[in-house]
Amino acid sequence: MRRTYLVGLLLVLLSVGLVAGSPLIVTASENPDFDVYLPENIVEPGEETAIELEIRNGASAEDDAEVGDTPPGDARDITVDVSAADDETPVSVQTETTPMPTMSSQMLLSESFDIVVDENASAGSYELEVEIDYTYTTSGGSERTSTDTETVDIVVDDRARFDADLIKSELIVGDRGTVQLELTNTGVENASDAVVQFGAADQNLQAVTPTTEESELSAGTEEYIGDWEINETVTATANMELADDAVARTYPVTAAVEFRDEEGVDQTSRELRVGAPTKDQQSFGLANVTSDLVVGEDGTVKGELVNEGPNPVDGAVIVVDDSGDNGIVPDLDDSLGSGSNVYPREGQYAIGQLEPGESAPFEFRIGVGGEAEPGPRVIETDVRYRNGADEVRTTTEPLDAMVDVAPERDEFALDALNATFERGTGGDVELTVTNQLNETVTDIEAKLFTNDPLDSSDDEAFIPALESGESATVVFDVSVEDGAMAQTYPLRLDFRYDDARSNSQLSDTYRVPIDVVEPEDDGLSTQALLVILGVVGGVGAAVWWFRSQLAAAVEGVPVLGRLAAISIPNPLARLRRSGAEGGGDDSAVETRFSEPDDGSESEPATDETGSPSDDTDVLDDRTAAQKEAEPDPAETDH
Repeated sequence: MRRTYLVGLLLVLLSVGLVAGSPLIVTASENPDFDVYLPENIVEPGEETAIELEIRNGASAEDDAEVGDTPPGDARDITVDVSAADDETPVSVQTETTPMPTMSSQMLLSESFDIVVDENASAGSYELEVEIDYTYTTSGGSERTSTDTETVDIVVDDRARFDADLIKSELIVGDRGTVQLELTNTGVENASDAVVQFGAADQNLQAVTPTTEESELSAGTEEYIGDWEINETVTATANMELADDAVARTYPVTAAVEFRDEEGVDQTSRELRVGAPTKDQQSFGLANVTSDLVVGEDGTVKGELVNEGPNPVDGAVIVVDDSGDNGIVPDLDDSLGSGSNVYPREGQYAIGQLEPGESAPFEFRIGVGGEAEPGPRVIETDVRYRNGADEVRTTTEPLDAMVDVAPERDEFALDALNATFERGTGGDVELTVTNQLNETVTDIEAKLFTNDPLDSSDDEAFIPALESGESATVVFDVSVEDGAMAQTYPLRLDFRYDDARSNSQLSDTYRVPIDVVEPEDDGLSTQALLVILGVVGGVGAAVWWFRSQLAAAVEGVPVLGRLAAISIPNPLARLRRSGAEGGGDDSAVETRFSEPDDGSESEPATDETGSPSDDTDVLDDRTAAQKEAEPDPAETDH
């Protein structure tokens, strides 16, 4: 309870004046005369606080002036120094000599001084000495310097006092956290209905205001303790919030105890202060980011989310937002235009719990429009998570993932086998079809288109499904016209298929080269062979026809002289006879293949034994007969 000890003296003076029956006269001086008061003079052991001294210049212009007169006398160049009056006073003053402004007569000013009360201070009343130095002008006009020394009483009361120690600080820049204190009643009496009030001296740190409607108290700014015995230690927790732009350092956290003493009087303890360290803002990073994005296709962006601390988080979710212009944007250094042609298929990827320094993989399906420009892109991601107080938080600054978008490419790669044909031939063309997309495609229908000189009797093929990078073979029957020129001709082919989202797609037209070549040369062509056979046949027929004339011409020539004995097939023999009947000279010539005149079937020639004779014997006999009929050249000469 705050007390001032000047009240009694004032009452005594009033009583004396009334008894004397004369008006109250206050002796005044024309020179400055200072009085010092300490209205709030009760402190506790171990307390660090500030005391407010009230200082009044009591100078007056006239002696024995009645009360109410305004005496003259200004004090200038004033300095005030406060110290313990003796070694027994358990108080040390921390504030050095303090200057004050000029004080005219009867002026009252207040000045604050920091003090520290010893931890082991005994209860009782002690004195502080106040020394005031000043300069003034006398009534004669001379300048003088003077010093006034006054004393004030300070009372140490240890009926109930408290100490505070920090147990834990979970303060994070830009987030809410808890501060936990241990408070001990170090006084000489018990306290009841005790309430701990929390506060902060720094504007960047705020105690969370009460949030419950049922009670004025909450775990934020106040905590109810109740009965608190001597030397008992309790734990109190405060929820506090640190600003986003605050610096991670140690902040002062204050606590004061309101209680009722053993006499039922409401008391408030001195303000307790502890330093609460803080941590940097919860931070995340991206690592090992890769992508396979291609213009006109869906692709994936993969990477790892890293918890860079300082605290573990739960329920972490990485979020890609395409609702605005800042979701996925092009690299500004490359001036690629709008990023609206690149968009996520899914906007969130759940990570879960992450300890500081721990990482977890993520993957996003990203679509790239056919009108998009290839090049680098920046994908902005946020992280949503739950802090240690199970409160949902979102990172204030996005995490940038750098990815590249590749130029547009064909959906399929084609590799042709057996793609070379001779003109006038045909066969099967085998096509190996490879899925170059980053997704599985199904129900693939291949359609073949041909132009002269190529043709196909089977122009459709079907592939049930192809995973990314998988291949399958389709076969088409292709023929080449006889009159085709030896060169390369295109087979045209397209594909209709269903993508991973079951949307039907039609590919561009593919061209497969077919090489047409000349037939291989095996010595004689068919036409040359026919010409040769025709010539040989004609010569043979002429020989048979003019056999008799040729026989006479070559008589005596070995081998050729037997030409007349060569037989001809039956059809030629009949033709020969028909020519003889028409007046030819060769009607008498018979062959062993000639038909008998009576129309009976001819029999093969036999010798005397009845065995068939060979052609050599027949020719030899006929040659001998011819020689007998011919005249001897010797006789002719004669």
